[in-house]
Amino acid sequence: MRAKLIPLVAALAVSPAMASEVVGYYPGWKHESFPVASVDASRLTMALYAFVDLCWDGKHGNPEPSVNYVAACQEPLNGALAWRDEAADGANLRALVALKKQHPQFKVVISVGGWDWSNRFSNVAASAPARANFIASSLKTVRKYGLDGVDLDWEYPGEAGVPCVAGEVCARPEDRQNFITWVRELRAAFDAAGKQDGKHYTITIAAGANGNYVGDGAWVKELARSLDWINIMAYDYHMPWEKNTGHHSALYADPKDPVTANGFYASRSVQRYLGAGVAADKLVLGVPFYGYGWKGCAAGPDGDGQYQACAGGVSDGINGGNSYGYAQLQGKGKRYWNAAASAPYLYNAENGVWITYEDPQSLKEKVRYIKQQKLRGAMFWELSADDSEHHLLRTLWDGMK
Repeated sequence: MRAKLIPLVAALAVSPAMASEVVGYYPGWKHESFPVASVDASRLTMALYAFVDLCWDGKHGNPEPSVNYVAACQEPLNGALAWRDEAADGANLRALVALKKQHPQFKVVISVGGWDWSNRFSNVAASAPARANFIASSLKTVRKYGLDGVDLDWEYPGEAGVPCVAGEVCARPEDRQNFITWVRELRAAFDAAGKQDGKHYTITIAAGANGNYVGDGAWVKELARSLDWINIMAYDYHMPWEKNTGHHSALYADPKDPVTANGFYASRSVQRYLGAGVAADKLVLGVPFYGYGWKGCAAGPDGDGQYQACAGGVSDGINGGNSYGYAQLQGKGKRYWNAAASAPYLYNAENGVWITYEDPQSLKEKVRYIKQQKLRGAMFWELSADDSEHHLLRTLWDGMK
């Protein structure tokens, strides 16, 4: 694909101001149980407000039956932003922005899309008028609330994570090229607005960690030209619907892991982007503040349940699901450490529950890797999953300092 020349002012605008970003998602729908007052902005460089949707045909919400949310758009233009709860989201954003007064390093950005709300991205990216509507709507919102930019969480270009209902289009072969065009147009508009407003507006994306997403790498290299950085979602390498246990955010390969050959570990994901020609200072390593659990897991030859067959995912985690926040892990089992993968895990031999998660020791290893590779920093999902003492966030911040 032909390289594009970037005006000098744009190139300067997206050059890194620092190499120690600590970026955390704030889940807006949890504002009652985790209010903005719980956010430790002194240890963050950016909060990504999750999530804002895109309007299409006057509606927003995923056109898929299992995601039971479809509502009218506040601004019924194809590509315009659409809010889950405009009053609550607006209040949350104002409260987050207010934290910037005491913490000048802290920025607030809206994250558009996410797993449930990516199904309209392909439509918007393929339409010049819809892209223009998105840009106008985003810029209006950024200025209205005093925000610092936009994060695009498209899961995924060319391959919709959540399938559409019959008759809908959620993915196209040309999604990647359309994404490049969309972000290039957004960058031009944000840079022009930034000149008027006397500030730099950031554009970031949440990106897949596996080889299918990166492909031959040419498209992500081109996309990165218009981005401040890429947040690599380096987690969910193993999931509880699998029959055997496995580490969902291992840093390095463990030869004992049956899928190691597939490159399902964080350092390999980073190397994919570096190998594609994306600059290290445009890469932010994503880490999870949550864990996954399996039940009915065999102890195995080492008595620790690692890589063993199970009866399925647990059902006593967050909201009755199979994920756990860090604070929920106390007393769940005996802690083990996989030195090859740089990953902790828990196993309860009495009930056969096995949990993969992140803890301060594994985060210190990831911070060390970020510094070794000269990456831009760390991102995590998500703020409410940490414990009340912010042990995980403190580990990241102290390490990055």
